[in-house]
Amino acid sequence: MPDGVSGPPGVTDELRPTRWPVALRSLRYRDFRLFWIGMVISVIGTWMQNAAQGWLVLELTNSALYLGIVGACGSLPMLLFALPAGVVADRFVKQHVLLVTQTLSMLQAFVLASLLYADVVQVWHVMLLAACLGTVNAFDMPTRQAMVMDLAGRDDILNAVSLNSLAFNSGRTIGPAVGGVLVAGVGMAGCFFINGLTFLAVIIALLLIPARAPGGAVQAPFVTEMKGGLSWVRRNPIAMWLIALTAMSSLFAMPYTTLMPVFARDILHAGPRGFGLMLSATGAGALVTGILLTSQGHRFRLGALATAGSLVFPLGLMAVSFAPRFAIALVALFLAGLGTMLFNVVSNTMLQKAPPDDLRGRVMSVRTFFFAGLGPAGNLQIGASGQWLGPRWAIAFGGVVCFLMAAFAWLRAPDLRRSE
Repeated sequence: MPDGVSGPPGVTDELRPTRWPVALRSLRYRDFRLFWIGMVISVIGTWMQNAAQGWLVLELTNSALYLGIVGACGSLPMLLFALPAGVVADRFVKQHVLLVTQTLSMLQAFVLASLLYADVVQVWHVMLLAACLGTVNAFDMPTRQAMVMDLAGRDDILNAVSLNSLAFNSGRTIGPAVGGVLVAGVGMAGCFFINGLTFLAVIIALLLIPARAPGGAVQAPFVTEMKGGLSWVRRNPIAMWLIALTAMSSLFAMPYTTLMPVFARDILHAGPRGFGLMLSATGAGALVTGILLTSQGHRFRLGALATAGSLVFPLGLMAVSFAPRFAIALVALFLAGLGTMLFNVVSNTMLQKAPPDDLRGRVMSVRTFFFAGLGPAGNLQIGASGQWLGPRWAIAFGGVVCFLMAAFAWLRAPDLRRSE
């Protein structure tokens, strides 16, 4: 199959000559390349808005509580709508669904910018718009993940998912810095407006990609269809283990970032600059893993990589929790970032490859439900644990729980370790 083919590709041959290096081989497909470039631009804009939105809420309220409330408004819709969104992803043309979600996301940014330009914005506006964007993202995330297989094909799916994660983590690194510069230069309204413009990159890419029909005829009642993804996961032991590990991580491990400001200020006495370095250490670990997966991931069994990641992440957290010095904490956070990226990318890949085409959207919606939908419960858990046990023991507790779960999976699920 020649370079630049639109896809979806058939079986590929790793040894086939191509002008694309191994680490970028999924970009040989024109449609995935267009989509990926659009997403890179949009993700940077999204992280710009996230940084500016937090600053806006702080200026409006001077309250950490409202920061948490706005965050909850953005994440709770995932819990409510992730499973129905999977049915939408399987029933309708994915490009059409994403055109709607990306357009609504763009309008949300423009509305927020308009409120600021008019100098009438209030915190309830931000809360309402955050909830609207969270609802849109609940439909966008599983559809976008399920569409990767259509664009890059089964043989290159790990490379494609790794490149998507690299784009996300690069945006997380670049976006807030750019957002800070824009807030200082053109104001928060200008920052939100520019974020709205970045969605045009994805919208244009989607318009240039030929529409693909859904994977199968989905005609059952909506609730029955919604149960289809859950039923498939329940019948598939490997998928069940991956979802269980994802759920435990979302509840007990991923919320550790909530307590990082406390660690930086009160425990490690590193100040705001140190806090930034701690976030960068986690991002650096994720970026290194993403780079290695794009170039070397195809050499290993996916199940072994996923279970390794599920063990490394909590080990990193336990090291963070009792790090005696700032430098050791940075190394431990690098390890935690490496582990979480390894598990999330590989488990995502496995859950995309395993189901039939007409169920992929619903299976990815189950993952979205446990990966993102449990975020509010996880934040509540870590907040309560931090209050009662102290920050160190709260993070250690989450690390121990997730490590024991991962070790149990390693011992009791040999099929998971051996899966391709």
